[in-house]
Amino acid sequence: MTKALKMVLLTATVTLSLSACGGQDKLQPTPEASNEKSVEMSETVKVVADTRRTETRDNTSQTVKLSEVNAPYNAFLKTYVKPTEGINLLAYQDVTDTDAAALESYIENLANMEVSDFSDTEMMAYWFNLYNAVTLDLILDNYPVDSIKDISDPWSQKLVNVRGATMTLDEIEHDTLRENYDEPRIHFAVNCASIGCPNLKTTAWEAETLEADLQQAAKDYVSSPRGIMVNNEDIRASKIFDWYKEDFGETEEDVLTYLSQFAEGAKKTAMQNANEIKDYEYDWSLNIAK
Repeated sequence: MTKALKMVLLTATVTLSLSACGGQDKLQPTPEASNEKSVEMSETVKVVADTRRTETRDNTSQTVKLSEVNAPYNAFLKTYVKPTEGINLLAYQDVTDTDAAALESYIENLANMEVSDFSDTEMMAYWFNLYNAVTLDLILDNYPVDSIKDISDPWSQKLVNVRGATMTLDEIEHDTLRENYDEPRIHFAVNCASIGCPNLKTTAWEAETLEADLQQAAKDYVSSPRGIMVNNEDIRASKIFDWYKEDFGETEEDVLTYLSQFAEGAKKTAMQNANEIKDYEYDWSLNIAK
């Protein structure tokens, strides 16, 4: 279900330094924005506003079209994603110039799609795919790197032109997805090319299977020590659950209660009985298949 859009242009005069998949920083004031930047941000907000859709529309033709657009992305993922010991790694070093160009073409086609009749589930799948594909393209453009954090301002660069508005990864994740959808599992869908992140999905996100796929992504991450680790009575968790705690609950106990629904066995019991998280960890190493 969507939240009410706030439709404010505060971001025209401040810089959102909250980093995608790891943005613990606060908003920092910037110099007075120029008229040109104000127009640019207005266009971005318009794109964000256009994402509010109802679940009840019949969008069969649009869904088929989206699936067709996703075909080259699926081919890319099938070729280069290498599941390894529970982590979906990517063979960046093996990506050919032809396949890199195909990924860029996919991003352009996706960004220019007409989405005015998309439902909420279609819009979420759309933004998940766009975010993840743009992140892959960013890594390829800067490869070799050991971490996405080796790239200057990776989440605040204007990277993709979405129907006339050039957007950053932060604007996709925070100003669009988190702002418009009351769905904590968003954090299990977007991938920031890091070992510590929830897995990059091996196929494109699709509206028809979105609920089941979000559930599986959450289970995979919580069951992994990258998500939750239990050592006797101590619980360590991914920094995602610290950076975005408000998306999962008001307290650490709330967070653990929410996440425990995706756990099993002794881990589930420990999470249900705990009232705090001892420590948070995150591995920013590139999710590269070597």
